[in-house]
Amino acid sequence: MNSFECLTRRCLAGVFWLMGLVPLPPSSQPCSLLLSLAIRCCWIVYLVYLLAVGIGFWSVATESVGNVVGTMLFMGSTVLGLLLLLESVLKQKTHGQLEDLRFQSQLQLQRLGRFGRGRQAAYLLPLIGTQFVCDLVRVLISAEVGTMISPVFLISLPLMWLLRLRYVQLVQHVMDLNHRSLQLRRSLLALATGNDLWQPYGVQEWAQLQTLRKTYQRIFECYEVLSDCYGWGMLGLHLATSFEFVTNAYWMLTGLYEEQNLLILTFNGATAVDFGTPIATLSWYGDAGAENGREIGCLISKLVKPLGSRRYNHLVSEFSLQTLHQRFVVTAKDFFSLNLHLLSSMFAAVVTYLVILIQFMFAERSANAYPG
Repeated sequence: MNSFECLTRRCLAGVFWLMGLVPLPPSSQPCSLLLSLAIRCCWIVYLVYLLAVGIGFWSVATESVGNVVGTMLFMGSTVLGLLLLLESVLKQKTHGQLEDLRFQSQLQLQRLGRFGRGRQAAYLLPLIGTQFVCDLVRVLISAEVGTMISPVFLISLPLMWLLRLRYVQLVQHVMDLNHRSLQLRRSLLALATGNDLWQPYGVQEWAQLQTLRKTYQRIFECYEVLSDCYGWGMLGLHLATSFEFVTNAYWMLTGLYEEQNLLILTFNGATAVDFGTPIATLSWYGDAGAENGREIGCLISKLVKPLGSRRYNHLVSEFSLQTLHQRFVVTAKDFFSLNLHLLSSMFAAVVTYLVILIQFMFAERSANAYPG
């Protein structure tokens, strides 16, 4: 791994630690443990302050549908931030299991002659850079327009980065598992390419196939533990992102209807891009991992030897059944799977709720026009 890749991984690990998105250090490291607790306390104080600000807006939230939607979004994001901090502490044991399984799967891949780790900097840095650019545009627009766009925009920026960096963390984990499944698929392809159907199997082929099957098992367990470790957070992030899309689309439509300033429309559009790119990236890599698993299942059928022994063919059949029942899928507590189908479902839900909000908007305008 080159130095730039190592530097990127270390920097991201440091940022995740400062954000409180990683488990607490063990008690054998008291200095690191106390510092991590202090950082989490600072985050909790900040989020409680945001909750107090949100509660203060409830008095004016009932003035319009837009105020109600904005206040609910702000309060929901703040509560989600608290839940993510809580999840990183409660899932400490599960996170340790994930690291152990990743280490075991790496050892299995090294037995197959697969070394090295996948490149992530070329994909993660543009994702983070896009969010920085969008935030810079929103800060400049906020300085130009003032608080008429969002009175809580500046004070909620750290919270927004907390949520987005959780997405980046999930993308990094899924990319790492995808690289391992890709290495496994290439090893299986090499074995299938050199396979002669009409010759008995060799002892080395059986041992290599057994190693491939165990490696598949370890990678599948990594997917399972990853879903368990970050499942509730993924569910909350998906709900918050869907609501973010609905609200910003609603504000953009109301802005066009009222012929508002172009800067306000740009602000809402940049907000949608801020949250849209991470979930689209996560769904893309989640679908790529599932595709690697399907291709591994298809390759196994090429390993059958009609003249081979029952022992070898039984292992091939067992491996094939394993790929059918153990899929490489990241789920949010089984509510949904991270794939491209999720994006289409999310878009359909956004359109549905947007239509409902528009109906409320016209009903509100009719009531204001005819107060009697």
